Amino acid sequence: MKILKISFWALVAALMLLSCMGDQKTVVGQEYGDTDFVNEDFTANKMNFEDLPKDLCEFLNEQDILKGYDNATSVTFDGKNSFMNKNCQFAVIYFNDKSQFIKGSIFITETTVESENWIETWEFKKKRFNSAEYVDNLGMAAIWNGKQRKLEIKMKGYIVAITVPPKMIAKSEVDNESSVKDAAVAIAESTNLF
Repeated sequence: MKILKISFWALVAALMLLSCMGDQKTVVGQEYGDTDFVNEDFTANKMNFEDLPKDLCEFLNEQDILKGYDNATSVTFDGKNSFMNKNCQFAVIYFNDKSQFIKGSIFITETTVESENWIETWEFKKKRFNSAEYVDNLGMAAIWNGKQRKLEIKMKGYIVAITVPPKMIAKSEVDNESSVKDAAVAIAESTNLF
C-alpha cells in the first residue's frame, strides 16, 4: 500500500511538471549557427535605456491595442506599480464590462553586459520552445513565444518584453487558441521605439 501511494504521488508530480513545461523541448542534438533572425537593417536604438521613463504607458495607444482584439471595448493603463523595471501594465476590457478584462504588459530590462554572445543566447531561446518563432524587422532581433503570448525584442543595452492578453469570444470565455502575435507586433510597432 505504501509503495502504491508513493508511486501515485510520483506520477502526479511528474504530470504536473510536464504540464507546466509542456512547451519546452530539448535542445540536445540540434544544430546551431543560424543567424537569419538577426536584423541586418538595425542601426541604433531610437532611445537609450537611461532615456526611457519608468512609466512606459506613454508609448502605448488604446486604439492600436483595440485593433487586435474583437469584442474589446476599452483599455486601461497602469504604469504606477513599477518598482525597479521600466514597465506598463494594461487591461483589455471586453463587452463594455469592467469585470471582463485580461491584463497584458510591457517591460524593459537593462542588459548590463553587451557581447557578441547574445546571438547564441537568442538562438538557444528560440530553439528551446516549440511555439517560438522569429519576428522580422524589430530591434536587433525579436522572438514571439505563442504559448506564453510574449514578444521579446533585443535592443542595444536592453530587452523589451511585451506580453499580450488572449482574446475573449464571449463573456467569461477566453479564446486561448487564436494567435495574438499580430496584436503584439502591432503594439510594439505603435510604441515608436523600434
